[in-house]
Amino acid sequence: MESRPDPFRTWGRQGPLASRRAFLRIAAAGTLGGLAGGLFSARAALPSDEDARIRDLIEAQRPSRLARLPADFNARVGAAHVAGRYCLTGRPFLLEGADKLLELGTRLGKFWFIPDDAARSYPFHSQWGRCRNFLELARSDYWVQLFARPFQTLLLEAQSPVENNWRNAGLGEGFYKAVEQEFYDLTAHLCQVFRTRLVTIVLQHWEGDWLLRGSGQKWNPPPDDWRERCARMRRWLSARQAGVTRARRDHAGEAKCVVAHAAEVNRVADAWDKIPTMTTEVLPGVELDLISYSAYDALSSPLTLWKAIAEIRRHARTGPLFGPGAVFLGEVGIPENEQKDRIAERWDQWLGVALAAEVKYVAHWELYCNEFARGVAPGTKTPIADPALVRGFWLVKPDGSLSESGRYLAGLWKRSQAIPASASHK
Repeated sequence: MESRPDPFRTWGRQGPLASRRAFLRIAAAGTLGGLAGGLFSARAALPSDEDARIRDLIEAQRPSRLARLPADFNARVGAAHVAGRYCLTGRPFLLEGADKLLELGTRLGKFWFIPDDAARSYPFHSQWGRCRNFLELARSDYWVQLFARPFQTLLLEAQSPVENNWRNAGLGEGFYKAVEQEFYDLTAHLCQVFRTRLVTIVLQHWEGDWLLRGSGQKWNPPPDDWRERCARMRRWLSARQAGVTRARRDHAGEAKCVVAHAAEVNRVADAWDKIPTMTTEVLPGVELDLISYSAYDALSSPLTLWKAIAEIRRHARTGPLFGPGAVFLGEVGIPENEQKDRIAERWDQWLGVALAAEVKYVAHWELYCNEFARGVAPGTKTPIADPALVRGFWLVKPDGSLSESGRYLAGLWKRSQAIPASASHK
């Protein structure tokens, strides 16, 4: 996310006014992202009638305006759980968080699935053995138990030790084959584990523009080797996708589950200032199942978020699994101890954008806050009990009470209908 450093060492109901097809038609016509003669700029005003039209689409799909939420809302909107600075029980931290998400009503959970970083991602009341690859982590006791939980959507931040050097120049074909095999093996395993369940599992990486540039690097101007970096990222993503695609072909068979691969972008708006971005320079060169957007650079207004999604869709090549324009909001959050105003209102607007634009999923950042407040001494002992010690990216506070975001989203999850047993949210 925009305001924090890299946290890991390796890296509506479809209403009558809007649908993803309508969204793509608007973009293709040039009103959002495809203006002739160069990049569309959100900083330049659209015709006022077009701005008004888009705002009307968003307003009509805000959850507070809908008489009934989509039946699969709780499988499309959820939250992340990783590296929180506190816990509420003495149970293994991964499972405590998973159960808390389910208790709140969502059926979408986002978790970090990194074999050599499990102890830092989920530290409390846990004994992690050594895991050298995806399969060893997937077969570990805590993950076996999590996979048995009744989630309908799992977003997994997946990076294996075998691919940690993907940024390096001069990597041979053997490196990319090893990456492909790692994702093949995991996908095959997940197809077996979830073969009888209507579950979608998305394997993705963390914020790709920061991975490409270095965390916090603005690329204004970009380094001399930026094109080579983009080429290496395209090849790395192609290897990951190839492993998932090949395993689906070989092992999905009659399985009810879907295992997919996504790339995540996070500096979309930089393109409007003619700065090279992952969106403009990497996505056109690789076909992916879908695109995740960590959307902090577009949260200034609902209209800006809408335009950023359109910018991604204009450049992305998403394949047949989900079809054209397959985008989701992989990370959206508010540091409530720092930004105290209009929290529920802002969430209602962002979800209005998500439903109007038919993004696949939305993941709130996060269940328990992972960021210390500014000025807190390094090395402060965790788990903490004082909510003032963290920035407030949370659904649940250290005392167990719900945050404002938590109250808003839990209320929506309780409103939403359970997904029909015969339906798929593919």
